[in-house]
Amino acid sequence: MLDSAFVDTALAGAWKRDSHLHGEGHWRCVASSGLWLAGQDAGADRGVVFCFGLLHDTRRENESYDPGHGARAAGYARELAAVDALPLTPGQLDLLCHAMELHSDGLVSEEATVAACWDADRLHLPRVGIDPRQDLFSTAHARGPAPLAAAALLRDAPPSWAEVLRLV
Repeated sequence: MLDSAFVDTALAGAWKRDSHLHGEGHWRCVASSGLWLAGQDAGADRGVVFCFGLLHDTRRENESYDPGHGARAAGYARELAAVDALPLTPGQLDLLCHAMELHSDGLVSEEATVAACWDADRLHLPRVGIDPRQDLFSTAHARGPAPLAAAALLRDAPPSWAEVLRLV
């Protein structure tokens, strides 16, 4: 079950949790944005989207160019699953790992869950001085100024994990 105990377990093993660019505040924002996007498409798996937000940057080694951080995050997810700490089915875990492994590769996806994950992260690129390219959003709901403005408001006051969990 996706609950505060799972969040606590995942956070306990996270790297650079206190990073102002790629840390826990960012993870809560991506999870919240992703769940909003998932709510726009009935085909998106909200549990996977939540886990993506929580885990996608937990294995960054630096605040700059960090190839491989998505694959390392996928490895962390598989470690959590191996000890029954990640409450996903094998199919969900594979989808999550796919989304994390490729999330910073500049791709788009027609798969609803992956699209919500990648778009949620891209909505928060302005925090590192990058204006997201509209053609790299996978969903129509992420395009335009309104979603970017909503993401900026989230960054000003990131929701708590309890608030994000209520959206799942």
